Amino acid sequence: MGAIADLWKSERGLIAVLLIIGATVLTALGDMTVAEWREFTVWIFGLYAGAKTITGVAALITGNATDSNANADTATTPTPTPVPTPTPTSTPDDKKE
Repeated sequence: MGAIADLWKSERGLIAVLLIIGATVLTALGDMTVAEWREFTVWIFGLYAGAKTITGVAALITGNATDSNANADTATTPTPTPVPTPTPTSTPDDKKE
């Protein structure tokens, strides 16, 4: 579900979705064939995925990560404090004579 949210948050993803919707409307109106719609959609998806990949690689090379998952720094993530285990204590009743 995070991928869909990321798609709506980015300008590039929003434009890709709008272009696909526009092509769908043109196909429904008969101005574009289904084969042309398919080809258009493949190109839009390919360009979107390629641009996202190039942006991610460039961010890794320059050290400017822009992806929400890439910003998660494990060094600053607090680790849970371990709960101390109680030490067994002996009571006078435990000793048998």
